[in-house]
Amino acid sequence: MRQFLNERLPLTEFSEHLRKPLPKHINLLFSLGSLAMFLLILQAVTGAFLAFYYSPSPEHAHNAVTYISTEVPFGAFVRGLHHWGASAMVIIVVLHLLRVVLYSSYKAPRELTWIFGVLLLLVVLGFGFTGYLLPWDEKAYWATVVGVEIASTAPGLGDFVAKVMRGGTEIGAVTLSRFYALHTIWLPWLAFGLVGVHLFFVRYYGSSGKPENTPEEMKTGKPFYPDQVFEDVVGMLVLFVILATVALFVPVPLEDVADPTNADYDPRPEWYFLFLFQLLKYFQGPFEILGTFVIPTVGMLLLLFLPFLDRSERTVLWKRPIALTVTSVSVVGITLLTLLGASSKKLETTDTAVQEGTQPAQNVQIGGTPEAPKVETVEANEAVFDFQLTEEELEDGAVFDFQLTVEELQ
Repeated sequence: MRQFLNERLPLTEFSEHLRKPLPKHINLLFSLGSLAMFLLILQAVTGAFLAFYYSPSPEHAHNAVTYISTEVPFGAFVRGLHHWGASAMVIIVVLHLLRVVLYSSYKAPRELTWIFGVLLLLVVLGFGFTGYLLPWDEKAYWATVVGVEIASTAPGLGDFVAKVMRGGTEIGAVTLSRFYALHTIWLPWLAFGLVGVHLFFVRYYGSSGKPENTPEEMKTGKPFYPDQVFEDVVGMLVLFVILATVALFVPVPLEDVADPTNADYDPRPEWYFLFLFQLLKYFQGPFEILGTFVIPTVGMLLLLFLPFLDRSERTVLWKRPIALTVTSVSVVGITLLTLLGASSKKLETTDTAVQEGTQPAQNVQIGGTPEAPKVETVEANEAVFDFQLTEEELEDGAVFDFQLTVEELQ
C-alpha cells in the first residue's frame, strides 16, 4: 500500500518538508497559530452537532437552544464548548497577532502571511457577531440591533449594508435566517480558505524565529515533525481540557426569548465587542461617526497594511520604540475600554421616561445610533382607549385631555 501511494503521491517530498528544521529558540508562543486552527476545527465540529437540533426561525430558535441545553444528551456540554471556544478563539488569535508584531514576523518577505492573518481575525469577529443572534434571546436581539445600527452609520453604503443585514426594515425572521447562513456556510468556507492560504505562506517562507537569531540558527533548530507537532498537540489537549472544564461547570447564559417591544432592555454585546460599545459613549451627535466608523476603520486599515508602513530593518523589540509604543497604547486602551464597558451603567441616551417607568417606552436611542422605530407598550391590567376626532371637531379646535387613573378604569 505504501509503495502504491508513493508511486502516485509526492509522499517522500512531503515528509522531507515536514522534517525541515525550524529556527532555534522556538518557544510556546509559536504554537498559538496551531491552537487557533484547532479551535476553528472544534467550532466547526460542535457547530455541526448543534445544527442537528437548531431551527433558524424566531418561533423555534429559542426553544431549540433550550431543548439542546436541557434535553439533548451532552447538549449543554457541546453548547458550552462552542460558546466558550468562540471566546478562546478570539483570545488566541489576538495573542498570535501580538506575537507576530512583537517579533517583527510581519516584515518582508512575509507581508502576505500577515495580511491573510488579519483577514482571518476579521472572519473570527464575524463569527462572533453572526453567532450571538442565533439563540434569539433578549441579549442576542438587542445586541444585534446595536450592531446593525452601527453599520448603518457608515457613509455612503451604510443604510444599504444595514438593510442587507436585516433583510428588510427591521430585525426578524429574514435577519435570523441570513445570520445563520453566514455563520454556518459562508464564513466557514471563507475561514478555511484563508487558513489554507495562510498556512501555505507560513510553510513556504518558513518560521521567522526570534529577532535575535543568527542566520545559522535559523536553519539548525528542531524539526517541525515530530518535535514541534508533538508540542502543538500537547498544547491542544491542554486547551481542550480547560474548555471542557469550563463547559461542564459554567453554564452558557440564555435569557428570555427576544421581545422586540422591550425597548427598555439594556443591550450588551459579547465581551470582545465591549470596547466598541464603550467607545460609542464618547462620540455623540455629529461626532457619532468617529466612534462607529472612522476610528475602527482607520485602526483596521493600519493593522492590515502594517508591513508596508513599518519597512525598517530593525526587528529587536527595544530598538523599535514607535512600534512598541503604538502596540502598548492600543492593547491598554482596548483593555481599559472593555473593562469600562463591562462595568458601565445603562446607556444614558435611553429615553428618560422609559428609565423612570412613568410613560410607555418610545424612541429609544442606543449608543448614539439613529432612533429605533417607535414602540408602545401597555402595562398589565391597563385599559386602552383610542379617541378619534371627526373633521368637524378638529376644525372647531376641540381638544380633549383624557387622564384616567387606574381606579377609574376599573
